[in-house]
Amino acid sequence: MGNCTSSCFIQVSDMAKVIDAQGKLRKVKLPVKAAELMLDEPGHVISPVEELKRTRRVVPMRAEDELLAAKAYVLVPIQRVNRKVTDVDVAIIEAACSGKKRAKSGAKVLPELREEERQVDPVLAVPGCRQGNYRPWTPVLEPISEVL
Repeated sequence: MGNCTSSCFIQVSDMAKVIDAQGKLRKVKLPVKAAELMLDEPGHVISPVEELKRTRRVVPMRAEDELLAAKAYVLVPIQRVNRKVTDVDVAIIEAACSGKKRAKSGAKVLPELREEERQVDPVLAVPGCRQGNYRPWTPVLEPISEVL
């Protein structure tokens, strides 16, 4: 009882996730060493995401280290090595690693209603002017001193 092996096999991916300096997520086929990725992106070092989360510092990998399967890594400019990582940076990295796409912020509306919304009353509309949050320009008037 309970000593039986499962017939379901969990397939371990032979890919690693790498977030480049522009924030784009790409998958790298393994085995690959950190030096190969650093040669592709000169001026950058590679750092594991787990290390960033744990220490809140950019800790570079050695060139001879191999990337591990199903792990996430970040390419960071050399100038940021051993510096602190902000909470905003960590949140951006986590969002990129999760792979979930953000939901659209707008509500779904029927196409007929959208077209009605676009129509503007011609009496109120002035060509070339914005309708919402319009703040008129007020010049700064400085007095002109006349010295005799």
